[in-house]
Amino acid sequence: MNKPSKTIFRNSIFSFAAQIIIKIFSFIFSIHIIRYLGAESFGQYSAILAFVGTFAIFSDLGLSLYSTRQVARYRDEPDGVQKSSTLYTNILFFRIALAIASVLLITAFAYLTHRPAAIILGIALNSIILLLYAVQGSSEAVLGGFERLDITSGSRVLNQSVFVLAGALLLWLGAGYFGLITANLLAVSSMLIMCWFAVKALGLKVGKPTPDTWVKLLRFSIPFGIVGFALGLSYKFDTVLLNIFRSDQETGYYNAAYNLIFSLVIFSNAFNTSLYPTLSRISVSAPEKLRSMYNRSFRYLMFMSLPISVGITILADQFVQFLYTKDYAPSIIALRILIWVLPFMYASEFLGYTIVIANKESRVARAVLISTGCNILLNLFLVPRFGYIAASVMTVVTEMILVGQYVWFLRKQDKDFVFYRGILSTIFSAVLMGIIVFSLRTKVNLIVNVLVGAVSYFVISWVTGVIGKDELNFVRHFFLPQKKGTLS
Repeated sequence: MNKPSKTIFRNSIFSFAAQIIIKIFSFIFSIHIIRYLGAESFGQYSAILAFVGTFAIFSDLGLSLYSTRQVARYRDEPDGVQKSSTLYTNILFFRIALAIASVLLITAFAYLTHRPAAIILGIALNSIILLLYAVQGSSEAVLGGFERLDITSGSRVLNQSVFVLAGALLLWLGAGYFGLITANLLAVSSMLIMCWFAVKALGLKVGKPTPDTWVKLLRFSIPFGIVGFALGLSYKFDTVLLNIFRSDQETGYYNAAYNLIFSLVIFSNAFNTSLYPTLSRISVSAPEKLRSMYNRSFRYLMFMSLPISVGITILADQFVQFLYTKDYAPSIIALRILIWVLPFMYASEFLGYTIVIANKESRVARAVLISTGCNILLNLFLVPRFGYIAASVMTVVTEMILVGQYVWFLRKQDKDFVFYRGILSTIFSAVLMGIIVFSLRTKVNLIVNVLVGAVSYFVISWVTGVIGKDELNFVRHFFLPQKKGTLS
C-alpha cells in the first residue's frame, strides 16, 4: 500500500473507531434524554440547540476548513511550522472576536422572535459554547492539517465521555435540559484543553496577532463560511420553524427521528475527514492519483449508506418503539422519510470535498446557497401548514438538489470523471437485502433481523461483485507486512 493510502486508512481507523465510541455513548445517552425529557421538553431542548447551531457559523466563517487545507500544504515547505504558527495565531484571535459577536446576535434573535424567557436563557447559556469552540476549533483545524486525526478523534471521545457522565449526573439531580447545556460546556472545555496542548506539542506557538491581515483571511475563507452557514440553515432552520409555528411536541417528534439520521452519518464523517487533509496534500504532489481514489471512495460510501436506508425504511416502526417507546409513534413516518437523506448526505459531503480540493470552493458555496435557498423558501411556506412531515420531505429534497449541482459541475469539468460506476449493483444488493428483511419483520425480533440483513447484504454484495478481492487486499495490506513496491 502506498503512503497516501496508508495514511488515509490509518486516519480512517482512528477516526472511525473514535466516532464509534462517541456514537455509542451519544446514541445511548440521547435515547435516555429523549425518554427522560418527553416530547415537549425535548422539543424545547432541540430548539435551543437549533437556534445556536443555525448562527454558529458566524463564529467561524469557514476559517477552520481553510486553515486545515493551508496547514496541510505548508507542511512540506521549509518554513512550514512558522507559517502554520502565524496562521494559527490569527485564526485563533479572529475566531474569538467573531464568537463574542455571535453570542450577542443569537441572544438578540431569540428575544426578537418572542421565545419564552426560559428558552432565551437557555439559548444565551448555550451560545457561550461558541467561545470555547473558537479556541478548540482553531486547534483542531491545525491538527487536521498535520493529519493528526488520532488526536482530534481522541479529544472527541473525551468530550463525549465528559458530556455523558456530567449530563447523567445533572439529569439525576433534576437540572433538566439546563443541566445538559452545562454538561456540554464542561465537555467542550475538556476537548479544548486536549487540543490546545497537542498543538503546542507540534511546535506551534501563539504569537501576537496581526488584525490587518484578517480581511485577507476572510476573503479566502468566506466561500467555506458561506457553505457552513448555508448548511447550518438547511439542517437547523426547520427545527426553529417548527418551534415557532407549530409546537414543542412536534419539534420533539421530528428531532427524535432526525437524531437517528445524524448518528448514522458517522461512516461518512470518519471517512471524509480522513480523506480531506491527505488529498489536499497529494493534489499538489501527485494529482494523477486523485481520480482512482475518488472513484473508489464514492463507491464505498454508497455501499455503506444504501442498505441502511432500505433497512430502516422497512423497520422504522420497530426502531422507534424499541428506542423511544410508543409515545413517539409520530416519529415513525418522519424517520421513513428522513432516512433517504442519508445516501445523499454521504454523497454531498464527499463531492463537496473533491471540489474544494480543486480550489473551486466558490462553486461549492454557490451550490449550497441554491439548495439552502430552496430549503428556506419551501420550509417557510410548507412547515407552518404541514409541520414535521413537510420538514422531513424538504430535508431530503434539499440534499438531492445539492448533489445534483455537484454532479453537474464535476461532469462539466471532466466527462470521464464517473462517480456512479457500480452503483446499480449496490442498489440491487440493497433491494435483495430489503426483501429478506421485510419477509422476516414479523417472524424474528428487531436485533436478529438487523444481523440477518447485514450478513445477507455482504454475501449478496460478494456474489454480485460489489465487493471483491480489491477491498480485501486494501485491508490486508494495511495489517500485514507488504512486499517492496506493493501498491493499494
